[in-house]
Amino acid sequence: MTTEFTEFTDFNATVGWLWLVMVMGVANPRIHDLIQKFSDIRELYFAMQDPDNGFLKEKEFQKVKEIPVSRANQVAEFCTGKEICILTWDSPDYPVNLRMIYNPPVILFYKGCAELLRRSEVLTVVGTRNPSDYSIYVGERLCYEIARQDVIIASGGALGLDSVAHHAAIRAGKPTIAVMGCGIDCDYPKGNRELREKILEEGILITEYFPGTPAYGRNFPVRNRILAGIGKGVFLLEASEKSGAMITANSACEQGRTVFCVPPADIFQNRYSGQASLLRDGATPVFCLEDILSIRNEQIYDTSENRLPENSENFKNPEISGLSEEISAPELNPAELEDFSESSENFGNSDIPEWMPKDASPQ
Repeated sequence: MTTEFTEFTDFNATVGWLWLVMVMGVANPRIHDLIQKFSDIRELYFAMQDPDNGFLKEKEFQKVKEIPVSRANQVAEFCTGKEICILTWDSPDYPVNLRMIYNPPVILFYKGCAELLRRSEVLTVVGTRNPSDYSIYVGERLCYEIARQDVIIASGGALGLDSVAHHAAIRAGKPTIAVMGCGIDCDYPKGNRELREKILEEGILITEYFPGTPAYGRNFPVRNRILAGIGKGVFLLEASEKSGAMITANSACEQGRTVFCVPPADIFQNRYSGQASLLRDGATPVFCLEDILSIRNEQIYDTSENRLPENSENFKNPEISGLSEEISAPELNPAELEDFSESSENFGNSDIPEWMPKDASPQ
């Protein structure tokens, strides 16, 4: 064991969680395979330093040797300086809705009102970045009315219908949640900087991505499991069949959430094909506010086998198996990927922080 680890006796759990994710990678389901073996993050941290630990793969242990805990401490100090808060898997404030999904994030970076994450009556609203006038009208009207009923609106903070949903909640004088697909300090998309500032007045911005992480297209399909999981249901305003909004809707189905859909304004237009597909598969059509408010009576079903059991004092879970090393995402063609992100010229941070992987670049 190295000197650095033997002298690291004043253990900081948040730094330990940061280090674990830096070693294993953001959104790696293997993390839950590891934490269920130990009583707390400290025990896991020190066990991972042993070259004969028997549970790490060769490449994983190589990362243990390459990434010093000082880099995780840098992240913690940076976040403190930028007033970025860190919520970890073992926190009693961890969002209850997210605990129920497969592969929940073990770290969330956030700014804003953390109390919103403890609210169960949350509705995720998704849709295209290039909506029709009809979808904008429906989204503005229904999201405004939903927010007035004290159902928290969550969305992805993007241009288009995400913005429509957030603005409607703000116009109703209610808070809203934005789940980002980049570092919380990144100015993405640039056109929504003012919206993010308004969200922070009463709402919250959250992400599992470390500060400085650009808005790479590959981040968004991974992010969408959080977007789907943070609410009791997902409300799809408009989307084609192959789109990011459909990834979120399908994630919601897999997580046992109710999916609500605005019926297509024109059944012959491809832009509404996502709604048509979901409605064929049993999604709930929305014709009025009351159709959505049925979400208040919805029960969230536990679709994870790696969540923190209720009333547990630590994060030790029953044995689980079959966790893959990577999250799989549907294949999208280049035209679809354009819906996820802008060019690297529009990223808010051009300087990659020291704690970011050296090979961090768009793929």
